[in-house]
Amino acid sequence: MFPMKIFKLIFLFLMITLFMSCTANLKVNKIKSKLEPSSNSGRFLSTKYLLKKGNNEIASEIISKSQNLNLDITLAELNFKSYLINGNFEKAKEFKLVAPSKLNQLPMYNLPDFLINLKNEKILNPNDFNFIKNHLPGFNIIFEKLNYIKLLNANDYDHIFIDSKRSSVFHLLIFENTKLENQIHSDMKKINLSLIENILYLGYLKRKYPKIFEEKIYEFSLKFNYDIKSLKLYFENEKNRKIQKNHKFIFANLFSHLSLVLSSQKNIPSSYLKILHEISHYLEPTLGNSNYFLADLYSNEKNYKIALKKINRIDEDSFLYLYSQIKKYKILNFIDKDNSNLFLDSIKDKYPKNSEVLSIIANNYRDQNKCDKAIQIYDELIERSVNKNNYNYLKAICLEKLDNWEDSKKILIELISTNPNDAYILNYLSYSMATRNEDLPKAKKLISRALKVENNNGYFLDTLGWIQFKMNDVNKAIRTIQMAIELEPNNSEIIDHLGDIYYKVGRKKEAIYEWNKALTGNANNKLKKIIKSKLKKYTK
Repeated sequence: MFPMKIFKLIFLFLMITLFMSCTANLKVNKIKSKLEPSSNSGRFLSTKYLLKKGNNEIASEIISKSQNLNLDITLAELNFKSYLINGNFEKAKEFKLVAPSKLNQLPMYNLPDFLINLKNEKILNPNDFNFIKNHLPGFNIIFEKLNYIKLLNANDYDHIFIDSKRSSVFHLLIFENTKLENQIHSDMKKINLSLIENILYLGYLKRKYPKIFEEKIYEFSLKFNYDIKSLKLYFENEKNRKIQKNHKFIFANLFSHLSLVLSSQKNIPSSYLKILHEISHYLEPTLGNSNYFLADLYSNEKNYKIALKKINRIDEDSFLYLYSQIKKYKILNFIDKDNSNLFLDSIKDKYPKNSEVLSIIANNYRDQNKCDKAIQIYDELIERSVNKNNYNYLKAICLEKLDNWEDSKKILIELISTNPNDAYILNYLSYSMATRNEDLPKAKKLISRALKVENNNGYFLDTLGWIQFKMNDVNKAIRTIQMAIELEPNNSEIIDHLGDIYYKVGRKKEAIYEWNKALTGNANNKLKKIIKSKLKKYTK
């Protein structure tokens, strides 16, 4: 009898578990059915929207479920594009086998084949890919470098021509250990290099000019606030990579560099920049910089989960590993405050003297009104940094919070004397003077200068409106702050200012309306407490 009871209990438990599992699956399927359209036209619209918003992973999942992808050219184009944006170049090539024939009219149609060959280090004939070269931004530069490699492999120096004015570190790496190397090194620009170019050039100096390398690496560390130990370790590991013989490494860097260059052009979509960085990762997965910049693109679109995925692809020996961890902390700060603080502790333990890490710690202290602690760190950063202005500005903010206005003002005036068009420092000094009713005509001149630099800045207009109010120019003040609210509709402080002005001129109902509206904005706890006390006092 006893074993039978056990058997019945086990059977009952299994049945309950199965029922609960089925119920849970039904709920999940119901949720998915709400999110996923059932028709091809619905999938097309959803995919277009998601790609525009940067959520290409879900877009790819939805469009791949469409029926007749091999017949519908519109859906096929979207599916092909989603593969490219996700860096699935092998899948993109496979899809071409079943896609409609008209897909071959796309400028990127042969891109997967081109990249797979490049990854396998097959020497390509640039003429076979003229359509890509002529239609995809930046690819003329890629093919120029490919042609150099082709001529170099054929030992055909007679047909190699490099414009000395356009010589770059990428030319230098291609022609390293050839008879053209010294001339290219002499011609190439060595100032105002991008981050990627700087790292490549430091690697070259490490191999060829160790003494110059030791000088330049310290300059780089100071300029970019980079941990010197981590930087040196990266270049020690780099010795094993034989970079000068690895064309994939050169092109991986070049694609990522191109994406950064093209990002300043208005007509280049974010999706194209992502593809270039994904190409970089595909060619050299251990590189790191492509994923770092991909995380930037996705973070700007508020696609934080995808951004974290890209960061997690970065190896610890990448030169951007440290900065990727700082970026990860900043993303976590948006979506998971508790985990972000724990993660920051782990970064502090590993990089206790890194300037960027110290800056984050100091800024956190400042936000928590622990300004004495923040100032100690800012002083350390000011002493060791080449670019001291930002740390001096942050120190001045802390000094003002500690009611040491005179020392704060002295720093702000010195900063403006060295950079008269720094609009944010002009605004901070002007607003601080206005709150103290100190030399209002001068404060107005300062904010007017800031507005010449950025005339559509809501914060600056708020400062101007507040000064106008204090100078009894009420009508102008109201119009100015109303304009500020149009630019910053969720800013509780600006809305609160408008409420204060309304109350002072006897427009009590409008004041109460604005104060209530300010409570629904981005007010912190301190401002909410002030607004609530005004509402309690003036609504009696």
